[in-house]
Amino acid sequence: MKCVKQRLDELENMYDVLADNPSWVHPSVSQCSFSWLLKEILDLRAVLGIA
Repeated sequence: MKCVKQRLDELENMYDVLADNPSWVHPSVSQCSFSWLLKEILDLRAVLGIA
């Protein structure tokens, strides 16, 4: 579970950085990237039992 928590923290940090700097992500990729990141974050939170 420690690895899952570490991965969750990394993805949340990545999401925050990209959300704060949207110009870093090409517009055609941004929606897909954010959707994938959000899904991964929510899936990992579910595994850890975090709301």
